[in-house]
Amino acid sequence: IENPFSEKEQVSLLDIFFHSEAGLKAALPELIAAREAMEKINIEDLPAEKRERFLEIKNNLPEMISFVENFVSNSDIFVEILGGNGPRKYLFLFQNNQEMRATGGFIGSYGVLDIKDGRVRNFFIDGIFNPGGQLFEKIVPPEPIQKISAAWSLHDSNWWPDFPKSAKKAVSFYEKTGGPTVDGIIAITPEVMQEFLKITGPVEMGEYDITLDSNNFVSATQYQVEVNYDKEENRPKKILSDLAPIVLDRIFNTRDLDTIGKSAEAVFQALAKKQIILYSENEKIEEMISARGWSGKVLPASGDYLMVVNSNINGSKTDGVIEEEIKHEVEIVADGSGIDTLTVTRHHSGGGSDYEWWNKVNANYMRIYVPSGSRLLEIEGQTREFTDPPLDYQALGFKRDVDVVNEEKNMQIDEEKGVRVYEDSGKTVFAHWAYVSPGETVRIKYKYQLPFKINPRAKVSEESYSIVYQKQLGSKGSKLISTVKYPENLKIAWQFPENMNSGNAINYESVLETDKFVGAVFTRE
Repeated sequence: IENPFSEKEQVSLLDIFFHSEAGLKAALPELIAAREAMEKINIEDLPAEKRERFLEIKNNLPEMISFVENFVSNSDIFVEILGGNGPRKYLFLFQNNQEMRATGGFIGSYGVLDIKDGRVRNFFIDGIFNPGGQLFEKIVPPEPIQKISAAWSLHDSNWWPDFPKSAKKAVSFYEKTGGPTVDGIIAITPEVMQEFLKITGPVEMGEYDITLDSNNFVSATQYQVEVNYDKEENRPKKILSDLAPIVLDRIFNTRDLDTIGKSAEAVFQALAKKQIILYSENEKIEEMISARGWSGKVLPASGDYLMVVNSNINGSKTDGVIEEEIKHEVEIVADGSGIDTLTVTRHHSGGGSDYEWWNKVNANYMRIYVPSGSRLLEIEGQTREFTDPPLDYQALGFKRDVDVVNEEKNMQIDEEKGVRVYEDSGKTVFAHWAYVSPGETVRIKYKYQLPFKINPRAKVSEESYSIVYQKQLGSKGSKLISTVKYPENLKIAWQFPENMNSGNAINYESVLETDKFVGAVFTRE
């Protein structure tokens, strides 16, 4: 579809950005001063009718200050993205997190955005299988993908949870279809459109006889895509192609400052929760994106690390009804070594839904990323499955991707346990299948030896332990239960988060909407 609004009529997003930036820079010192002043005020000294409003403002100030600081400090990135340094072309990947893949979801649609000086010159959106059908070069896909596709193409390109790695692969596939060279990739999940619909309000889609809002967006569009589309025209994703320009037009071309502010905040929140992921071919900009935590790269960690990565392979849209709990326990023994026990529980709440795609078996290729050199001791609850290639790839002259070859040539395969063990992105990976049927629960339990002892600090009497829990890109947020058990001869000198210890254990619970960190410094008695 073509851009529905002319460049001349558009408000320049770059002009709005610069205008807003100037105002926010001026406001920032005032907001900080207001926060400091409010800290000195005793609420009991205020009239009773003013206290609730005072507390509301006081509680919201830190978030407001953080938003302003974020906005101001990221000007270089936004100027680049908005075409302030010349015309830019971005490949949009619409990832459906109802059907999880490593970077956030199955790529059902794509878009190409042309922007210059903050004005959208063209925004083309199409179903992902259209460019995929133009890929004449035959490439062998990663082995798990071979279950559903004999050849590899753009819609399956987001195989690795490290987004820069998958993004480069997507760029390569897109260009192989004859697509133009792009300056970067913007990947988004349906959560982003839901947040935008909260801002724009309902959108009437006359052709489809439906009004879309933030509440019905996922179920209604999924119904149109899966069932209620024109079979002769055969464009099931057309409703998304029709909706996106309408919503973006309302967002981009508004002159209402409240809408602009809410839209900016929605974008920042989506970036923080990894519902929007950015990649730039410009190395300097990519470094800046990565420094803000927006690149989706697999994080480095000097201590312990964990990321649970789910990839739905022929499991329909069932991730929309999967509830996941990640329970992680590390036991530090007297010599400082650590044994980690991880239990991943996945409950399928489908089976009685009006929507057929939520009533099917969730077929999941699960990958557990842990510190490099970790040794798997035990595993239970996994599905033992290995598949043969669907074709004789060598005889048919298929090309092999260098990244897939490098990953698979050093892979250790334990057919008895049904587990593959290999290295990726500086981590050791335990990979296997995990199936769960509607109404049922599956628990996969791992026990593994860490490759290090808790790190000595500057003083011989001090030691430390830390772990980074990285959220899978695009996930809605699994429940996280973390326990760190330590010997009685160790005492906590510092910990984060604070006041989370009980007996000889640090206990932490949260929802993994963003990356989490747990750490402690111990003194030895």
